[in-house]
Amino acid sequence: MIDGVKTVLVVGAGTMGHGIAEVCAISGYRVILVDVSEKALQKATEKIEWSLKKLEKKAKINANDVMSRIQTSTNLAESAKEADLAIEAVVERTDIKKKIFSTLDENCRDEVILATNTSTIPIGEIASATKRPDRVIGLHFFNPPTLIRLIEIVRGDESSDETVEFARKFSKSIGMDFVVVKDVPGFLVNRINARVFTQAVRLLESGYTAEQIDACVKYRLGMPMGIFEVIDFSGVDVLYNVLRELSNRGFDTTIPGILEKMVSENRLGMKTGEGFYKYSGFYGRAEIPKSRAYDVNPLMIIAPAVNEACWIIRNGVASKEDVEKAMKLGMGYRKGILEIADIYGIDRVAEVLKKFSITPDPLLEEMIAENKTGKKSGEGFFRWSHERKTFGPVEYEKRDTYAIIRMKRVEKLNALNEEMWTGIRDALIHAERDREVKAVLITGEGRAFSAGDDIAVMKSWEGIVDGQEFFEKVAGPLIYTLVEYEKPVISLVNGLAFGGGMELNLLMDVVISGRKARFALPEGLIGAFPPIASSVGFFMNRGITRYCITGEEFDAEEAFRLGLVDIVVDDDQLEIAGIELAESISEVAPLSLKAVKKIKNAVFQICRNSLESAVRELIVLSATEDFKEGMKSFAEKRKPVWRGK
Repeated sequence: MIDGVKTVLVVGAGTMGHGIAEVCAISGYRVILVDVSEKALQKATEKIEWSLKKLEKKAKINANDVMSRIQTSTNLAESAKEADLAIEAVVERTDIKKKIFSTLDENCRDEVILATNTSTIPIGEIASATKRPDRVIGLHFFNPPTLIRLIEIVRGDESSDETVEFARKFSKSIGMDFVVVKDVPGFLVNRINARVFTQAVRLLESGYTAEQIDACVKYRLGMPMGIFEVIDFSGVDVLYNVLRELSNRGFDTTIPGILEKMVSENRLGMKTGEGFYKYSGFYGRAEIPKSRAYDVNPLMIIAPAVNEACWIIRNGVASKEDVEKAMKLGMGYRKGILEIADIYGIDRVAEVLKKFSITPDPLLEEMIAENKTGKKSGEGFFRWSHERKTFGPVEYEKRDTYAIIRMKRVEKLNALNEEMWTGIRDALIHAERDREVKAVLITGEGRAFSAGDDIAVMKSWEGIVDGQEFFEKVAGPLIYTLVEYEKPVISLVNGLAFGGGMELNLLMDVVISGRKARFALPEGLIGAFPPIASSVGFFMNRGITRYCITGEEFDAEEAFRLGLVDIVVDDDQLEIAGIELAESISEVAPLSLKAVKKIKNAVFQICRNSLESAVRELIVLSATEDFKEGMKSFAEKRKPVWRGK
């Protein structure tokens, strides 16, 4: 408790009012809860008692003691005379709030600070109803205050330094964290929320479903609820009114027509049984299938919010650190919105904005011009550990807690020659030695992951000895590095994955494929055969046999059905999906990761003898006439005619 403050007056017994009263009483303050209706006060008291009984089981509080500190009244003027602090939490109507503040100003002692829980109305406008504008401030709580431990302290144009400092101390005294923001429409959280919500509705109107958008938000962006879940929970009418209020006060937005239609049809969300979802019972929940998470590019949802955050920072409304804190504590984001932008890439955020005809904020443009594009450059909104190296035709890039290994023999469709095999292995070893790196992604540059083994290399073998030496000194070391690797390896199949390129994916921990990727094991067509697919592949899934013996090409969906690919995404989401997975892996306990890899690698060892036998078989084949004929036919770009037995 703060010295000199014993009694807190809370005006308004609605959802926010009774929640604020409860938090203050739990923290030891005497509370007077005022409303115009005894019925509203009775209902609020019942809800507080219900909440306290639940909290009593989890926290060390005595529900009866807390309730003894709360009294109710319908007489605002008389109650104001007892207040050491007044907090208004009534409906978002300027006329009503100004009337209440006029009454508080007339009846509260001169030194008492008057606070408003408004989420949209300017503090200065409310303060104009008083003779103490320097002692008026915004204390914006979030619903429910007992669980969301954040307050936006909104400093009006005339709020004094002493008033702001008092607000800080009071927030701490009731166990709340806080951010101090300038008085602009929507303040911080609701300005960003307005961009997220309207963009989601815009995507809905363009043809995406609520389930697709919410699945992306929950399972990829890491928000506790889907956007349409949140809107239904708060009330479609609430969002509609907030957007109207913001728009009327200069916030540049177009209110989606579907919101007005839903309000007119009384489809307001959970409270009416139907909003964007249908509900059965008060505690009904929407069903959001995880399988739809990759239907929507998350950048399309989050980019306008990042743009708004830039406006907030550039205009001195709040610091970038407070933006992150507010969205994580106030809205339950797993990562801050600016960190999300750094992860996906500032340049990609700007690209998406332009696709929606949204002008990127000058701060975004400035960052891109200075190559501050996020984790991919080592600096964006924040600084990140970054390293770039080359190992022959292989590029290695460390981005904070994960590394990307990129095959860059574009003119040969990333075919696996000696330098490529060795370069990938050297890059993997480099990543393994870096303790900061928790996961590794492997992909190809251009239109291919890898078109397979370089035929020119195989054609140069003059006998068994050459083939054996190649596998012992070149291919084998990479294969067994992958089989024994201690960190998770994620493959991003961006195009063709044929032959050896396809087989490398069988050794990865997770395979993510672009929808246009193509797979094949065509070795039999040139007189060879796929050693990894014919050993490890058979062990993983017998469905691969068909493709080993026919050399047929198959697509990403077929690879997914066979269990050879874990996730299929639109091609423009491939790197994003891989980065998201690497970020998630980075949050897992290192010893747990190591244990999973140890067991997985032990399973691989079971089929190691089969793999070694398959390699020996290929070496033997390399000395046969069939192999020579196959190589010759491939070089001449004609189909070989097999005449042997």
